[in-house]
Amino acid sequence: MKRVLVSGYYGFDNAGDEAILWALHQLFNPYDIHLQVLAAGVPYPSPDAQFDAIKRTDLPAIFKALKQSDLFLSGGGGLFQDVTGFGSIPYYGGLLWLAKRMGVPTMIFGQGIGPVRYGFNRRLLRRLMHGVQSIAVRDPESVAELLAMGVPQASVFQMADPVLTLVPATPAHVRERLRAEGLDLRRPMIGVSIRPWKDWYEKQLKSFTAVLTQLALRLDAQIVLIPFQPQHDTWMCQEAAYSMGLRAAERVPPIRILEGHYSPIEMLGVIGHMDMVVGMRLHALIMAAAMGVPAVGIAYDPKVRLFSDSVGYRYTPSVTALSQSDQFAELLLNAWEHREAQRQHLGRTVPLLQQRVYDARSLALKLLGIAENL
Repeated sequence: MKRVLVSGYYGFDNAGDEAILWALHQLFNPYDIHLQVLAAGVPYPSPDAQFDAIKRTDLPAIFKALKQSDLFLSGGGGLFQDVTGFGSIPYYGGLLWLAKRMGVPTMIFGQGIGPVRYGFNRRLLRRLMHGVQSIAVRDPESVAELLAMGVPQASVFQMADPVLTLVPATPAHVRERLRAEGLDLRRPMIGVSIRPWKDWYEKQLKSFTAVLTQLALRLDAQIVLIPFQPQHDTWMCQEAAYSMGLRAAERVPPIRILEGHYSPIEMLGVIGHMDMVVGMRLHALIMAAAMGVPAVGIAYDPKVRLFSDSVGYRYTPSVTALSQSDQFAELLLNAWEHREAQRQHLGRTVPLLQQRVYDARSLALKLLGIAENL
């Protein structure tokens, strides 16, 4: 049995990152590969997961795990960037450096690179990538960013986000979960994934919720607010629900905030039951694409715009732009009216992106000395 040590933003109850880890498990499980995960806590914080976790700050345990590993996998997600904090590149880069120093084969798997704003971090990242056996990033802009830093082109490969290959929970199980949340499965559902961000002002929130409310009433639909990272997103969902509820009672559609704990495969199934998704969280859009669900993005970060472009989703260019209610309303209505064409487009596009993930897995298997015979 081969052993792979995986590094990422795992164990923090973020549905997107947890879905990446579950996708990695599904991708490598058929090859009798044992995954160890650097996580926020030990045992693994999610009760549904069955991963061998190592606390991500326990350096002696990390040393021990690296000595026993046949491959160090860095990813996926947006680890190498300096927007959410200055420490991301030094931390994740330090693990990569340590693995190389100990002679463990290394691979970047499904990461989005950047934004990297500081010259010091750009130079550091170029040095860290030297000697990495395979660098598989999730979009062409990440490839371009690495090449601009001086990383050799021969070692860089464009894949896609691993969550596109995740297999969801059964429809019957998901329907049971949705009924338990009080949702009417006979009525259309508009899934909404929002998160706190610096540009959410009262004007943006009022405009956003007014447009959603008007659309839901027009379609006789339910609004399903989906916290992807509950400890961060739930209060934002509550603010949106409160804003929508301020209207006259006859002008308020059914509104639900999902309250249960959902594993990544359950969350993927939930997204798959939506008739349309409005997504600020990147992996809400990735899951929608994987399940063939029409969506509109809120591009608070370049990664949302980049993914939306790759699958043909329309998007509003920023949170600030939500204050232009007429444009946002037109965007949503257009997505709804052309949802069948969008599904057909996803049916042609997503399999090509999934194949890129399988190709990246082939590179990892090659580094492990495993023949891909499935």
